[in-house]
Amino acid sequence: MVTPIRKEDMEQYKQNNVNDSIATKSVTIKEVYSLLLKEVQMPTLQSIPFDIYKSVAATLENLKAQEYEGLNRDLRDRIVNILSQCLILLLHIRQRKLLEQPTQVESQKAETSSLELEILPGVDYSKLTNEEKYILDAQREFNIRKRSVLAATLQGRPKVLESISSRFLSKQTVVRFIKPMEQFIGVNMTKYGPYHEEDVAVLPFENARSLMENGIAEELEVKVGS
Repeated sequence: MVTPIRKEDMEQYKQNNVNDSIATKSVTIKEVYSLLLKEVQMPTLQSIPFDIYKSVAATLENLKAQEYEGLNRDLRDRIVNILSQCLILLLHIRQRKLLEQPTQVESQKAETSSLELEILPGVDYSKLTNEEKYILDAQREFNIRKRSVLAATLQGRPKVLESISSRFLSKQTVVRFIKPMEQFIGVNMTKYGPYHEEDVAVLPFENARSLMENGIAEELEVKVGS
């Protein structure tokens, strides 16, 4: 049975939102939608508030922490869903623009080997938030590794490829087990385990990847090796 919304309950709901906005610098759906609409309409990357992702996170945290019943709860869930979808689309569109921008040295293609071109787009960093720079940094690392493999292959340098393979196989990852795991042999022929739930271990990346894909462990944000 759906609980009807009383006038005084709605007023309290509005007041709670006002208090939350003051305390956490929260944002509204209208504000995020306006940013999204502008990003969709304009072909170039637009300037957005540098704290937009933190503000949305704080808003969602507050909304999810509130206890509502009936229509109030349904309204809260719809707000959370719409705000989340707007933010997802905003980030997706901005990232797509970053990848589609012409490279800084595009005009030099006629004079430069394709392996020497900078693949990273010529980005206006002043328009990026720190979160977006974090994502772009991973893209830059991806491009560097891609160039390295192509260069070593096309220039006939198998020893460089052997070194790359060796470094990858020696890469280790810190994981936390969310399910028990019996003892196993790693790709480096070393025995690991057995492990219990909540155990933390340093494993070869290939083994850790397999465990994570099978829902047995999850990665912890700790860098081990390179």
